[in-house]
Amino acid sequence: MKNLFAMTSDGRDTRLACPGKGKRTGGPPVPAWGRNLLRMGIVLFCTALPAVHAHEHVEVGRVSASSDQLAVSGPDRQLALYVPLKEFFSGYLPDFPGGWHACELTFTTETSALPMANGADPRIEIIAVTGPVGGSFAFWEVGATAPTWWRAAGWSGADAVFPVILEGETHAHGRAFTMDRPGTYTVTFRAVDVAGKFHPSANKTITFVAQQPPKLSIGMVGWDVLLAFTSRPNLTYDLQVCTDLASGVWTGVEPHTFIDGYGDVKNMSDPMADRPRAFYRLVEYH
Repeated sequence: MKNLFAMTSDGRDTRLACPGKGKRTGGPPVPAWGRNLLRMGIVLFCTALPAVHAHEHVEVGRVSASSDQLAVSGPDRQLALYVPLKEFFSGYLPDFPGGWHACELTFTTETSALPMANGADPRIEIIAVTGPVGGSFAFWEVGATAPTWWRAAGWSGADAVFPVILEGETHAHGRAFTMDRPGTYTVTFRAVDVAGKFHPSANKTITFVAQQPPKLSIGMVGWDVLLAFTSRPNLTYDLQVCTDLASGVWTGVEPHTFIDGYGDVKNMSDPMADRPRAFYRLVEYH
């Protein structure tokens, strides 16, 4: 007996067995096209794998040109898409292992919205994290392959810190923030001056939305695989295929790459006549 696999975004699989040939728990009955696939011995792997390719800047300066208090200016909301294990995330973080909801923020003392705090040596203190029960929020320093530190939702304190100026660089790329569960995280931080010239900034709060990828449906008519998903505005999608998971080689399914999302349903097809099996995934990114 062959099985049809539908894998969830967190790596768990649900197996849809042929009716009358074994048992399965949960889920709807196997549709007719699924039974046809099983008879033909075709295994289809269907998942949505997003990657983040964009980031924003957070400025650390002073309140005004005559002030001795630091100030922070930047986005109030960040979207954290799920990055599966070994999936590409960002050119600034080539060693990021995946397996987290992730986003990248660049902290900088090069300011445009604020006056520069000349002579300051600022660091960022995370002072509170809220989020879904059981979730955690983590910071990854440049080049890190594991979280530099993490804090569980509901935590508050003053020992989760990182410098703004890194090895003399005032504009540090390659830092990531991750969440291990989907949901909304509210993170409060402030800037303090290690050099002692400026008073701490007011608190700055950023909401991180850890978002699961859209569901990818799959069917078959004849030897054509039919796939569909509901896109999200301002995000982009690639449909990819692999014929041998052991090889780990994924290629774009033309013309279903660089698909702009507008909140509409995207319908796609791919011929299967020359392949005994195929594994599909949907990559979502900024």
